[in-house]
Amino acid sequence: MARAALLVYLALLVYGSLSPWTGWRALGVNPFAFLGAPWPAYVTGFDLALNVLAYVPLGLLLALALHPRPRGLAVVLVAAAVAACISVPLEALQTFLPARVASNLDVLTNLAGAAVGASAGTALAPSLIDGGRLQQALRQWFRPHCAALLLLAGLWPLAQVYPGPMLFGNGELDRGIVSSLLATFGRALPAFDAGQFAAAEALVTACGMLGAGAALTAAMRRRAPRLRLLLIMLGAALATKAIAYGHEFGPERAFAWLTPGAVAGLAIGWLAVTAAAAMASARAVAALATAALLLLVVAVNAVPPNPYHAHWLAAWQPGRLRDVAAASDWLAQAWPYALLAVLLWRPAAPQPVAGAPAEQRVLHRRRPS
Repeated sequence: MARAALLVYLALLVYGSLSPWTGWRALGVNPFAFLGAPWPAYVTGFDLALNVLAYVPLGLLLALALHPRPRGLAVVLVAAAVAACISVPLEALQTFLPARVASNLDVLTNLAGAAVGASAGTALAPSLIDGGRLQQALRQWFRPHCAALLLLAGLWPLAQVYPGPMLFGNGELDRGIVSSLLATFGRALPAFDAGQFAAAEALVTACGMLGAGAALTAAMRRRAPRLRLLLIMLGAALATKAIAYGHEFGPERAFAWLTPGAVAGLAIGWLAVTAAAAMASARAVAALATAALLLLVVAVNAVPPNPYHAHWLAAWQPGRLRDVAAASDWLAQAWPYALLAVLLWRPAAPQPVAGAPAEQRVLHRRRPS
């Protein structure tokens, strides 16, 4: 799971560091000249802290992915070397972007963040991997070979940072692409009134909840505290949405996304998630998650643009968090398709039958889920 999370975080880090991915130009200077340049004249504590925090997860996941060797100081040195191999080329590429400025101080703070994360990873690895209490709880709660499902379920709250057109409305493709596809069939996006927008948001919200909740349920064993874990995931997603809106639009608008359609979708979605949590068959729950995600991506792309949301988005200014905003935008688009791919590629395995021979239970444990 740590290795899969490391790959995903690397992709997000690269995408966010090179945003907006437009306006590339050559200035006729060595892209690595920033390494020997003087310290930046204007630096804020916020920027320094952000550069450190951006690479803390990298060092943490790298230490967990490499466990049990190397350990201690060797892990910190390896994490710093890997961070340098990533940060230096990314800063050099920023030389070709008009909106970015390559900085040697950014590289040093990135290395410091990776070292801090690796130190934390070496301290957490025994309890997470070597049979500690947390590892024992995870084995009791979750099925084997479910790292991808757990990882994508954990990324769902982060996919809500970007202010999409509807609550949990992930998977929206470029409107030009959607319009072109519809035009090939002689179709066009319909026009919605306020009531239809509310109904569409209720459908999208419920499908997003059910897709994420059923996928997490498919990874859980029957003895796991399913409803509590699902409630924690939902609470994290709603809290992330409120914090993102409060940061970008002001504290007084932190809950502007809580529209009548969103409220109805939350109620319907929680009822559906509760029903999925009571299902005993992991395959049935995985199939339910697949159906909900398919309906989600169709609905979120079939609903016409909301003029009120377009007005909100015009006022959205990521500011110094543009790297986070770019990564969250990409994550919001890719999340349902990645989860669909995992569900279709590796469906959940059935639970061993109670009272089955020991040989059958052993064979079942060895089968991929």
